[in-house]
Amino acid sequence: MIAGESLNACEEFEMQNSVTSEQLGVNDVLELLQQEYAIISGGKSKEGCPIITFPDKSNFEMLSDTEYQRLMLYLTSVPSRNDKWNSVKAVLLKISVYFPGLVHVVYVLRPASFIQKALSEVSNKLFKDEFKFRMIVLSTIEELHKYVSVQQLTPDLGGTLPYNHEDWIQQRIELETFSAIAQQISNSLDDFTKTIEEGELPNDVDSTQQLLDKHTLIYSDLKKEILSVAKHGEDLLSSIKEKKLATFGDESQFSDPSGNIFAVERLLVQLEGTEQAFDDFWQELQVKFESHLKTISDAVESGDTVESVDQIIKQTKVFEKLCTADIDRADEVISSGQHLVSINSCPRECVEPKCTELIRVRNLLLERLLINGVQLA
Repeated sequence: MIAGESLNACEEFEMQNSVTSEQLGVNDVLELLQQEYAIISGGKSKEGCPIITFPDKSNFEMLSDTEYQRLMLYLTSVPSRNDKWNSVKAVLLKISVYFPGLVHVVYVLRPASFIQKALSEVSNKLFKDEFKFRMIVLSTIEELHKYVSVQQLTPDLGGTLPYNHEDWIQQRIELETFSAIAQQISNSLDDFTKTIEEGELPNDVDSTQQLLDKHTLIYSDLKKEILSVAKHGEDLLSSIKEKKLATFGDESQFSDPSGNIFAVERLLVQLEGTEQAFDDFWQELQVKFESHLKTISDAVESGDTVESVDQIIKQTKVFEKLCTADIDRADEVISSGQHLVSINSCPRECVEPKCTELIRVRNLLLERLLINGVQLA
């Protein structure tokens, strides 16, 4: 049994078939876990270091270097004494050559038989100085309890920490499946929001409305997926708690040494935050679409579209022709009135005010036609 802490990076020594620090899932090491070459029960040393136990199954020699490394990589990423000394020695040698973390101390229970105990004493003197970690050799389980609380040890080591290896594997499978699904829906939301942010809105009402309808359908589907994933997580959390309750009998008394309850709760909190952020984004998007639709509608009414502008140009040209004819007639009338005044053919006070008013109206009309021409240009 070793007590150590996981590290983000680790130093690897040369070992046959050595592997890189790859990201492993429970299915990648499932067969190795089922053989119980090593287990991580959730117990901790008095210094607070996680404990990894190497049970006496007399099968460790069959574990290859690559398999050992993969198993240690996975166990350190998560949060009986009938064996022969050769098997114990094999464990110690592998730990000494490779372990993806800092090993604080290794506790070794000597084999039970007299011959094996004698061999272990000799081997201990030969190998103790070669290991790169502190090693404490114990003669009895009771001696182990001086270093590690019985509450942090499994029953096979005289402790009271409940542990079922098959349940532990199953919970890891379910937890990692839930984590993968949650990550998948998060990626889908990111893709959806990125597509919208990088896209451009159409310049007509029908196309804009069709795009909004399309996005609304995708939003509804993603929303359903989020709620489904959350329901899956809630069911998983309830299942783990029910098994804990069946083991401890009182919910107020049981702890979460494996960290599975905390892991599921953390994922559910993250999922809730993702859902809220997605809802906020959608509300902002709806406001953006509504504003864009209003702008387009107002543009149609004011003639800002190409078709409307063409129609207004045609109408303006017809209006200009009519106005030009009226202006020409006004010029003729003004010229005639001014001529009558100059020859004193009519009273000045009757004709001159009419000419002045007609000139004002003509100039105003010319000014308006000029402004319309500039705007349409």
